[in-house]
Amino acid sequence: MKKFTLMWGLSFCGLAMLSCQDQTFDPTEAEDLIVEAYLYSGQPVNQIKLTRLIPFIEENDNDDYFVNDAEVFIHHGEDTFPLILNQGDTGTYYYPGSDLEIATGKTFELRVEYFGKTIHATSIVPASPLGLQLSEDEIEIEPIEEMMDIRNREVPDLIVEWDNPSGESFYVLMENIEAESEPLDVNGLMEGFMQGRFRMITRPSPLDTYVIRGMQLTEYGTYRLVLFRVNQEYVDLYESTEQDSRFLNEPASNVENGLGIFTAFNSDTIYFEVKKP
Repeated sequence: MKKFTLMWGLSFCGLAMLSCQDQTFDPTEAEDLIVEAYLYSGQPVNQIKLTRLIPFIEENDNDDYFVNDAEVFIHHGEDTFPLILNQGDTGTYYYPGSDLEIATGKTFELRVEYFGKTIHATSIVPASPLGLQLSEDEIEIEPIEEMMDIRNREVPDLIVEWDNPSGESFYVLMENIEAESEPLDVNGLMEGFMQGRFRMITRPSPLDTYVIRGMQLTEYGTYRLVLFRVNQEYVDLYESTEQDSRFLNEPASNVENGLGIFTAFNSDTIYFEVKKP
């Protein structure tokens, strides 16, 4: 979720420059806190992050950006689960036990106690995606040995489909998971364009199909494709942070007494192989 960390920072930095240039951080003002909290079905709770909204971050004051002294809780029904600060003072909190089950249909509340004020938000874990399938589970691609190979090669696409009769929102995460991947560009002809391990994330959309363009793949080996079903608060945040930079509006938030997002995801995963002919 680094993408939204950056979006929140950029959006609120712009707002702060416009309206908060002469203000200093007041810890009694809960609205100065930014929540980035994500629950994943079947996974431990370890992505609860608290930062504070400030006009500028000086080079030597980055540690002041994180909120490491809040009391953070997850509630489900009558059960309360206290979170603890992760190592490193990065404003990230997690639940150390194994009795907090993030499961489909459950409603969770996040509560943050900070300098006498209470910040809270709720989210429901959506259902797992259904019907996820690939047109093929492997694809053959010729290696790129000279520049003409890039122009002349024919690379097939893969079609990903899933059930979405109600028009709900999903996004796709796709990445190469080899410990040591082999690049298609064997001679480094596309250096600067095909750097690093392949990983991509789509924007959330109400579709039921995604096309994996063979021309976009850069490495041989096993790829993992994770399809996430998302809640509306996630969609609202994404859309609000894609605003025109000429019109600085506050990003969408479902956090009461603060700013940010608390949301839940559910997912399904499939794999495919990229091989040499």
